[in-house]
Amino acid sequence: MARGSSGRRPSARAQQRQARGLLVVAAVLCVALVGGVTALVTLVSSAATAPASAADGDDGGWVEVLTDADAPAEPEPEPDAAENDARAADLSLDPEKQTDWKLDGTGEKTVYLTFDDGPSDNTPRVLEVLQRYGINATFFVTGHEPDKAHYIKDAYEAGNSIGLHSMTHNYDEIYVSEEAFFSDLEAVGNMVKEQIGFVPYLTRFPGGASNTISANYCPGIMSALVDDVQARGYQFYDWNVSSGDASGTNVDVETLVSGSCVEGYTNVMLLFHDSNTKDTTPDALPRIIEYYQERGYKFEPITREAFVCHHGVNN
Repeated sequence: MARGSSGRRPSARAQQRQARGLLVVAAVLCVALVGGVTALVTLVSSAATAPASAADGDDGGWVEVLTDADAPAEPEPEPDAAENDARAADLSLDPEKQTDWKLDGTGEKTVYLTFDDGPSDNTPRVLEVLQRYGINATFFVTGHEPDKAHYIKDAYEAGNSIGLHSMTHNYDEIYVSEEAFFSDLEAVGNMVKEQIGFVPYLTRFPGGASNTISANYCPGIMSALVDDVQARGYQFYDWNVSSGDASGTNVDVETLVSGSCVEGYTNVMLLFHDSNTKDTTPDALPRIIEYYQERGYKFEPITREAFVCHHGVNN
């Protein structure tokens, strides 16, 4: 035991006071040590989760650091309309889809009104007549008038079928080779997809499968195309009755009615044209529709259940 400055041994009371002081100092040091460690842990933890500094960022120079869990999800690609719509799926081009094509007819009295070459300024007039009678038709469209393309969507949403006719309808371009034909067909298909969300399987050859003008550009091309379009998942539709509206500009209504109203067919695949030079076609439609309704026919758009009308091939 240390002695005091006087050289005498401290008293017992002094020794007790000295011991208690040492204990207090030791306790204070322990508390300080524990508190410092806790503060250090908290500081490190806060630094790990704090937002990162950004030299030029907004909000006081801080930018938010996102973890994988907080990051926004990648936007899902918009699904093809055919994936979520049974009607679209039925009408969509699908080379793997098996269909029992009714080349010999459906056995039911049915009229299929078909309109080539649109859309045009007359498309809304045709749609109004169809709506008035509560029936639907099929439009084989082209890319002639891009500013009218929105009518394709109007026609489809009204319950009508959309088919592919041609992007250009220029025989000297599309019939020079199979490659040229399918390039044109793909172009019009993509145009239609922009409007209704899918590429239809329905198509109609300019001039029909029986046209001979194609021989001027590529002999034998139609014989090849009628097989190849089907091998690629398309189906082509010709006609067995023509309204005659292709014979001139604004053909007389009486002529159109006379050409369209026939006897002896169970399935009528009736050809019209939807263009700016066919103003009389919508005028003739009511009389033609009523003629067939009075004889017990129903009107249907073309689907995979419809009559498939094929012409004989002449090239």
